[in-house]
Amino acid sequence: MAQESTQLLVNRDSICRLYNVWATLPVGKPRSLLDPLKFGPRLLPHLALLKAIPDDYRYELIGGRIVELSRNLKPGSTAGAQRQPATSRSNIFRLMRTVAESRKPAAQTAAFEGTSGIPRRCFSMVLPLSMDGMAVNDLLLGLWLVPSPAGNRLDIQIEPVPSVPELVEKLGFPRSA
Repeated sequence: MAQESTQLLVNRDSICRLYNVWATLPVGKPRSLLDPLKFGPRLLPHLALLKAIPDDYRYELIGGRIVELSRNLKPGSTAGAQRQPATSRSNIFRLMRTVAESRKPAAQTAAFEGTSGIPRRCFSMVLPLSMDGMAVNDLLLGLWLVPSPAGNRLDIQIEPVPSVPELVEKLGFPRSA
């Protein structure tokens, strides 16, 4: 976790801002209360909104930086639509499913296949929105490029984050009350 936190320092403002905006939403985390002004212009390009549909997720809004980092994330497409899933797609789908089932934020560092087709190491955080009873109807995704450890350029391992609130605290920004 210490190495992970160090590599994420380059994106810490955005990661913490995303989490803190989400944390201040009222119970149920209604998507309708998301305010783009609270995210700010530096964060918005790294965000995507997804709609839960039966056994899948549809990408509804996708920031410009995400489009550059992952050629597979496009507005209107679904997470399960690809016939030849890349490691990054299946990893992000599992992360989304974990968040929907647990109703808690989750994050990981993993490879994403960029527009050039070359895997790039990215940090993704998924936050549940519009929780109605036991269902999560929407998801908020943040995605950032992170530096790879020296000598580990091609072998990009999945590194889950055990606790998103603890990660935010370790990055130096306490959670909002």
